Amino acid sequence: MKHRVPDMIVTVTIKTTLKRLIAESGITVTHLSRATKIPAQTLHNWLAGAEPKSLTQLKKVADYFDVSMDYLCFGKEPKPRKVLNEYENEINAGIFEVVLRKIKS
Repeated sequence: MKHRVPDMIVTVTIKTTLKRLIAESGITVTHLSRATKIPAQTLHNWLAGAEPKSLTQLKKVADYFDVSMDYLCFGKEPKPRKVLNEYENEINAGIFEVVLRKIKS
């Protein structure tokens, strides 16, 4: 059985987060539109509470403000993955070695 989160939670958060980011940056919707190549009307719709229909557009806005899509959509940064936390000391101590090499195709 799949659990579904109501769309309203995401929409309200995007609306609130986007308003805050625009205000904190001191820019206008028109400026954001030009910088991201997203129609101003689309941004205004999001600010009015409309649900975004394009992940690509959300990613462009998140990248513009240098925030994660999780922050833009849910208002908070994602928790670090447990796997990385388990090996954090070893990674920082340089115990792991990563080798990159081109493979023959």
